[in-house]
Amino acid sequence: MFTFTDGQLVLIPGFVALLPAVPIAAWILRRGADRRWKLMALLALVHVTLVLALTIFPIPIGGQEFYRLTRGMSDDNVVPFATIAGQLQHLSPNTARQLFGNAVALAPLGVYGPGLWPALRDWRRFALVAVAFGLGIEMAQYAGSLLEGFSYRITDVDDAIMNAAGAIAAFAAWRWFLRSGYAAGPAARVSDSTHAARDVRDPG
Repeated sequence: MFTFTDGQLVLIPGFVALLPAVPIAAWILRRGADRRWKLMALLALVHVTLVLALTIFPIPIGGQEFYRLTRGMSDDNVVPFATIAGQLQHLSPNTARQLFGNAVALAPLGVYGPGLWPALRDWRRFALVAVAFGLGIEMAQYAGSLLEGFSYRITDVDDAIMNAAGAIAAFAAWRWFLRSGYAAGPAARVSDSTHAARDVRDPG
């Protein structure tokens, strides 16, 4: 029921990652917290679940022998910007999609990270977490390949670089959005403008 085949491989599909997310979502909704916290927590849950489903799953549980003999451990990249440079030199719809996908993969972290953990409102701390998140994905993929005995998931340091860069860009954009007043809505902007006009007319 929870497996499918692809070539010689028997795999556990990505939707299995959704199973623990359901009770966690129920706990978040039942928790006596404010609405903003619940929204941020649900965003974090959805994002982490999707990242797991897309980067770790599907997981091979059978048929690895053929690929251990024919593929082995190959094609990994530990040279920073080597893959990115090659993709930019030979830009195509496929490589553009890969670059864009890697850039937006951790972008939601730039929104819910500072919202759930105030310490991450400092950009330096957030940057460290973003880099650690990106590297953690690649290390998990490499560990999975080692366990399987072949490069089922290609480990590439450039993926981590793009992941972290996208998260940091989203962090900067979201912080700007919050400070600009747009997040408070039109009424708040009108109120701010009114107060500013009063201050100009009556500086004392």
